[in-house]
Amino acid sequence: MEGMTMDSIIQYVMTHQLTVGVAVFVALMVVYVIFKQLFKLALLLILLLMAMGGYMYFKDPGKMPEKIQDALQKTREKTSKVVEKGKSVYGKGKSVAEKGVIYSKELREFMKDGKETTKER
Repeated sequence: MEGMTMDSIIQYVMTHQLTVGVAVFVALMVVYVIFKQLFKLALLLILLLMAMGGYMYFKDPGKMPEKIQDALQKTREKTSKVVEKGKSVYGKGKSVAEKGVIYSKELREFMKDGKETTKER
């Protein structure tokens, strides 16, 4: 498939419509199953949060607003810390990837030079 142009892709799709249709169907089914599972997980999480909130409210209704504010503040603080760590990890990963690209280019050049030197002998 290397070197395929847009014309050759269109020609393939036109001549192999059944194959493309099956591939699209399979891809849609995979996406459906993934989103179905994520939707169930989100509903379960919401249900658990509501149950915890109800328990806390019935346990001590007077302090509930304070507890909610406290929990939201802690969540904001921890989320910002996680985001900062994520940014630093992304930055480190990006620099490692850039170094990898540089080293791979140098290695290719070294290998080419080695092959040329071997051919000259």
